[in-house]
Amino acid sequence: MKEPDAKPPRARRCPICSKPLEASTARFCSDRCANVDLGRWLRGHYAIPVREPEDPEAES
Repeated sequence: MKEPDAKPPRARRCPICSKPLEASTARFCSDRCANVDLGRWLRGHYAIPVREPEDPEAES
């Protein structure tokens, strides 16, 4: 018997263009979107900014 509060599974979408994904693809809807994502990684768009701690000896 199905639970009344159970939600239907969400359709997975491509993170680049938001088109629905098909079962045959892993994460992107096409090779084009996969290459766009790779280009973003290589250019540093997904980099996490790091704040270096100040060195107390450098100020002396």
